[in-house]
Amino acid sequence: MSESQFLEDRKQAFIDYLRALKRLKELGIINNKKDFTSQLGEWLVSELYQGKLAVSGKQKDWDLQIGEKNIQVKTHSKSKTTSRSNTDFKYSDDADIDILIIIVFDEEYKLKNIFEIPWETAKILKSKNTKDVVIRWKEIPESCRIDLNQKFPNNDLLKSFL
Repeated sequence: MSESQFLEDRKQAFIDYLRALKRLKELGIINNKKDFTSQLGEWLVSELYQGKLAVSGKQKDWDLQIGEKNIQVKTHSKSKTTSRSNTDFKYSDDADIDILIIIVFDEEYKLKNIFEIPWETAKILKSKNTKDVVIRWKEIPESCRIDLNQKFPNNDLLKSFL
């Protein structure tokens, strides 16, 4: 490939990327360009669970509601070289949260795991053994790991993330 073709390909890739971000905003999937991964996770959960996203991105404690339940969504995108396997837990025990959902994507935004953790369980799982308070994924009970094909059978949206 020539140097000019290489430069043109990079330029076109950025044009395509920015156009895709604009379209995702138009569709209400993202609100800004600040934290794509978190917004994608919140939107995906709202779609899969038929929930309602909070009006404000800075809603206290929760990101969306599913029926009468307040849901906090934490989303990670892990590259093959990233060894992190926990989620920050920066909430008070009396936070207005009913369920903590942790989504783990791989580096290509394919779903690796979804954990659905009742708030009382999440509070028990928090660990202070590190600098920050976290929930270690390996300590999450198996009952909180979502079998995607079982919970959301024949879901076309989900298939695009698998």
